[in-house]
Amino acid sequence: MKVYRRAAAQTVRAASNGPTVGGYAALFNEVTDLGQVYERIEPGAFDGADMSDVRLLYNHEGVPLARSSAGTLAVMIDPKGLKYVAALSDTELARQIADSARRGDITQSSFAFTITRQRWDEHNGRPLRVIESIGKVIDVSPVSYPAYENTEFSLVK
Repeated sequence: MKVYRRAAAQTVRAASNGPTVGGYAALFNEVTDLGQVYERIEPGAFDGADMSDVRLLYNHEGVPLARSSAGTLAVMIDPKGLKYVAALSDTELARQIADSARRGDITQSSFAFTITRQRWDEHNGRPLRVIESIGKVIDVSPVSYPAYENTEFSLVK
C-alpha cells in the first residue's frame, strides 16, 4: 500500500486543559507543483474514505497529539476540503505547537493518505495527477513545508 503525505462531522472531547487547534489538511481544486508532476484533489475524493482512525501528528511523525478513535480529533469534509479540529493534551510538545500557531510560525497543514482512483491529465506542459478517490486518511499534520501552500493551521478560538 502506497501512502501519500500532503490531511462526516464529529465532535471532539476535551483532552485535559490543552489548546484546541485546527485547519484544512487538503483543499479541493487546488493545483500544486510536486516537482516532476502537478497534483489536484477533486471534490468528492473523500466520499467513502476510511477516516475512522486518523492521527494528528507534527510533520507526519512522532507521538500522536490527538486521534479520531480517541475522540480528541474530528475530521470532516466541507466544500473547501478536508477540515480538522483537535483538542490537544497539556504537554510540552502540544504547547510548543500551539504557541507556534499563535505566533504565526506554523500556519499550514498536510495529510497522509492512500489513493484508490486517479487519472492523469496535463498542466503547464507537465503531468497532472487528479486524485478522484481517497482510500484512507492516515494522518493530518501541521507542517513546516506543505505540498499545498493554501492549507491552514491555527489555534481555534
